[in-house]
Amino acid sequence: MPELEGKPPLLVAAATDPGRKRERNEDAFGYAFTPSGGVFMIADGMGGHSQGELAAKLAIETALSVLEGKTISPGLLVEALEAANRRIYEASHLQEGESMGTTATLLAIDAPFGLVAHVGDSRAYLLRDGLLVQLTQDHSWVADRVRQGLLRPEEARTHRWRNVITNALGTFPEVEVDLLGLRLRPGDVFLLSTDGLHGVVGEETLARVLSQEPPSVAVEKLIELANAWGGPDNITALVVGIRDVKGDANKPYALALAGDQPVYIRSRSGDAVLALPHPRRRSYLVEVGLLVLWLLLLAYVLWGQR
Repeated sequence: MPELEGKPPLLVAAATDPGRKRERNEDAFGYAFTPSGGVFMIADGMGGHSQGELAAKLAIETALSVLEGKTISPGLLVEALEAANRRIYEASHLQEGESMGTTATLLAIDAPFGLVAHVGDSRAYLLRDGLLVQLTQDHSWVADRVRQGLLRPEEARTHRWRNVITNALGTFPEVEVDLLGLRLRPGDVFLLSTDGLHGVVGEETLARVLSQEPPSVAVEKLIELANAWGGPDNITALVVGIRDVKGDANKPYALALAGDQPVYIRSRSGDAVLALPHPRRRSYLVEVGLLVLWLLLLAYVLWGQR
């Protein structure tokens, strides 16, 4: 698979595969390069017959058409997914009552920033300094229970309701879109994936492949691994490697992303900041020292209240 290069220098590769258990591929992806980077999107359709396939294609087509030729902004990404939601919802009502919907994860590289808009349980990951971080939050029944502390992550992976989506494009007249942003670094690698990939291949393996291979090879290997481990669902992987982050930092939304961490600009769960793990972990002695200091401070406060 050839690698595509955009400006500022990006390495991009994407592929989709039906997997080994499904006759039809209801995943889709699309992208377009822009002067400041590009926009990249995946979708995982849902619905009877060919409805899921249609929903995914409509999502990609509509969102990219809204973004075409426009100046990238957080609000514009939300508008793009809202427009896709309306088009799919209207189309479903023309299909004799057959419902359809799709997940959608949209990455915009607007150097020196990255923005992600998201609906459903497809995901955006960031590999930075050898560490893989899930940027998006799944909009699913099991993910909600994990966040509430009612399920452990390992239980969620095999739960019989793990495929129940709580938010998707096209199922209702309006949709809630998660939005986050971050300042880019050279060497960052983004992975957009549907659950046919990340639901089968563990994050340690995802990180190892993304760390060791260029995007074109990584995409092929990830799909091969998902199929080797059963291929129970359609599989889509889109990888974007950042080689240069030069760009206009004085964007209207730049102040919101002034720090070094990804920030949720809007989120269904109300989160404000997604902290990236630092590659250098504090030592055991430092952890113990901080605990002792906290206990001493607590004792001092309690003693003063006597």
